[in-house]
Amino acid sequence: MTTEQHKEYETTLPKPSSRLVLVLYGVLALFVLGTGYLLYKNTQLTKEYTQGRETLRSAIQTNQRSIDRQQLTFGMKTFVWAVRNALLQNKPGEVNEYFNTLVKDKGVQEVLLVDPAGKVIISTNKKNQGIGFASRFPTYLLQQQDVYFNEKKPYELSAPVTGPNKRLGTLVMFYKPTPILAD
Repeated sequence: MTTEQHKEYETTLPKPSSRLVLVLYGVLALFVLGTGYLLYKNTQLTKEYTQGRETLRSAIQTNQRSIDRQQLTFGMKTFVWAVRNALLQNKPGEVNEYFNTLVKDKGVQEVLLVDPAGKVIISTNKKNQGIGFASRFPTYLLQQQDVYFNEKKPYELSAPVTGPNKRLGTLVMFYKPTPILAD
């Protein structure tokens, strides 16, 4: 092949037509629009997922508090009867055993028995035994006439221990619930 033929071959290559350029730009525009639409949809779906997740999380936590309240209130009523029976039989050592057994359960942080004058008689934390309840704990826990449940964490529970004709004391428990969902 001579150089003249080679030059002739190079110059005879078809030039891209304006129509082909328009098609390429059209395809490119469609690609950009499609990508933009997919990014927008992804953002919307992410927002929906986040909102749904938060709604579900809130519902689960509300349900957990409700179940905790129900179970702990029922357990506290039953426990008060056991403590009442031991106190009427003048067996404070038995109450102490109840407390020590109960505090071994996951979530139970502290259990206290407070006399009507506000002095801690028995506590699972021996540092609190013999002190005035009001010096370390909220006094509203001693003023309840029925089983009281406060859902602040740790949960606060209290219940009066009553004898046949007088109040023998108040049972107080602090309980830290096990979270169902990680925060």
